[in-house]
Amino acid sequence: MTAEGIDYSHPAFIGSDGRTRIAAIWDQTVEVLREGENGPEYFEYGAEYTQEDINRALESDNPLGIVPSRDTDGHGTFLAGIACGNEIPDQGFSGIAPLATICVVKCKEAKQNLRNYYFINTEEPCYAENDIMLAVYYLWRKARRLRMPLVVCLGMGTNQGGHSMGGILGKLLSDYGDYRGFLVVTAGGNEANTSHHYLNDPISSESEVEVEIRVGNSEGGFTLELWAATTELYSVGLISPGGEYSGKTQARLGEKRQVNFLFEGTTVFIEYLLVSFEDGDECIRIRFQNPTEGIWRIRVFNDAGYFGRFDMWLPMQNFLDGETYFLRANPDTTICDPGNNTGIITFAFYDSLNHSVVIESSRGFTRDMAIKPDMSAPGVDIYGTLPFAGNYPVGEEERSSRARYGSRSGSSEAAAVGSGAAALLAEWAFIYKNDIAMDTQKAKKYLIRGADRTGITVPSRAWGNGTLNLYDTFDWLRSPQA
Repeated sequence: MTAEGIDYSHPAFIGSDGRTRIAAIWDQTVEVLREGENGPEYFEYGAEYTQEDINRALESDNPLGIVPSRDTDGHGTFLAGIACGNEIPDQGFSGIAPLATICVVKCKEAKQNLRNYYFINTEEPCYAENDIMLAVYYLWRKARRLRMPLVVCLGMGTNQGGHSMGGILGKLLSDYGDYRGFLVVTAGGNEANTSHHYLNDPISSESEVEVEIRVGNSEGGFTLELWAATTELYSVGLISPGGEYSGKTQARLGEKRQVNFLFEGTTVFIEYLLVSFEDGDECIRIRFQNPTEGIWRIRVFNDAGYFGRFDMWLPMQNFLDGETYFLRANPDTTICDPGNNTGIITFAFYDSLNHSVVIESSRGFTRDMAIKPDMSAPGVDIYGTLPFAGNYPVGEEERSSRARYGSRSGSSEAAAVGSGAAALLAEWAFIYKNDIAMDTQKAKKYLIRGADRTGITVPSRAWGNGTLNLYDTFDWLRSPQA
């Protein structure tokens, strides 16, 4: 699954017989079906392009006239190439699982009202959770129909949520992961050095704490969330850079308050979820509209008088001005949801050339101290496939001569490496019938068994249970008592 779509004409996704290795593409972004196009069964939007459609497009002088789905960002094509691109010797390239069948969902971007609510003013793509859920359901149905095991590669994430159960999406993916033959792999994130996480974990309880946030001069708005365990109870008040104080907003069930800061021209919306839908813990959502530049202080009141731990998260770096951050940030517990759910295989990334931690790679553990990431995979200067520039190529010769390759870094790339490894493990388990009951949890344990832990104390907040080593996994499976 590649949320941004795929460049289906890239040689990395075409077999030696000239036919596509892509079983289907569901393009959710298609709003009006053209003559001859059909939406996927059971879904009321988008267009589905079958393997036959893609093959006709590859043989056509006008491929986009038959299958108009494109990857304009390049992210989806890159991840698919890493995970399962063809071996192309003259380019020195091969995906991890080059014989795998590919199925793609191009997710539609979130509606403008959601972008407005969360003050996402950048051009970065963002997606609604319900569309991702339907994408996973589509892939599940497609895999069952084809009678194939499925590895879902999710190269996206969010800082929203309690960083414990992975949110509603995390729960859904975990439930799917309980099916045999359904493996879920996700990226841990690139948030460790962004200063977007605050942890208050005192030795003894305090009646109130001030959390300072530096807001940049070009920030149009942002949302942050405070999360605390069910045994805790917190209320908040806000102090503007000019010293104006909102007063304490008492924590009550369903409490919502709008605070207007007269001199700053800033409006803040405070919402209390005393029993959150995610896991029953307390969540306070604070939305800043037109925040003035400077140091904002959030006064947090410990109403329960217990231990005094709470966490706060700002949005991911793609959705914020680079000058907006916590002044006293904590780099731990920065795995992006849904990767915090223990039913999913979550990858951090490292530099495989010098075997070093990458400072951007999100760190564990989860808010309730479950071990995340599960392991680390190479994610620096990964060589992969890029979409064609300009007009779509026509014919095998032009496709080969114009095919583009390049290097990228990040946790999504590591997740793609991990997905390819999971696909090879699924081949061993199901195609060769070595473990036809394998689900996501069993696959995770197999990979952890073979992980390289040289020089690593596990479990590690940065490395998880070690670095991915599929060869050692198979070596252990061959002789587990050795």
